[in-house]
Amino acid sequence: MNDAREIRQIRFLNREWNVRRIIAAKKVMKPDVVVAENQGEFIVAKDFRDRTWVIRCLWGPLNIMYEKFILQKLANVSEIPAFIGLEDYNCMLISYIDGDEIKKSSHRLAPGYFDNLLKIAADIHAQGILHFDLGHKTNVMVKQNGDPAIIDFNTAVYLPKNFFLSPLHRLLTKIDNLSILRLKVKFTPKDTNFHERNRVKNFLRLRKLWIFDKLSRRITNMTKDKTKTSSSS
Repeated sequence: MNDAREIRQIRFLNREWNVRRIIAAKKVMKPDVVVAENQGEFIVAKDFRDRTWVIRCLWGPLNIMYEKFILQKLANVSEIPAFIGLEDYNCMLISYIDGDEIKKSSHRLAPGYFDNLLKIAADIHAQGILHFDLGHKTNVMVKQNGDPAIIDFNTAVYLPKNFFLSPLHRLLTKIDNLSILRLKVKFTPKDTNFHERNRVKNFLRLRKLWIFDKLSRRITNMTKDKTKTSSSS
């Protein structure tokens, strides 16, 4: 994460907020993500308003409205960001989770961290939502007290739980659960057994064959290349 080099102000909810942290900025297909503070209150803004006309008119609103839909479906699930409101169709405001991503905070995990992380995932799945990106270490948080939280639902999928889709839903929840097990193997290997480590190895072999994983990586690499090009120019 990048800290804002100087405190600047930005207007949300008809109030002036101080930008306290810049999480992401100037990525072609992704929003600027900033942490803002007003009199001790913190919020997170996902903002496409500084993108090209095509992004602002098409991709930005679709991305914002879809994640809004997902977060509203998960309104009763704790330990995830809560939807606060829209500044406009290119800017969404969500609650701030005080913590850091697991790859930076794996040394201070609370006891039962991964069991509690699986419980959060189960609560998400119970609402018909599949996160599908828990293998990305920046989406799994460690709060200040060491407890887990999950963020970033713009790649999540909603499957209504009915007679026809429930079997598929149960099958796909294994992707989220195995992604969590993979993190456990990576960050607390002493707390895992041979069976768990073997399940992760098999999962990673299968994931290499998954076309959407390859496509996602290609799009991510293209975005990084464009960002570097625009920065250098």
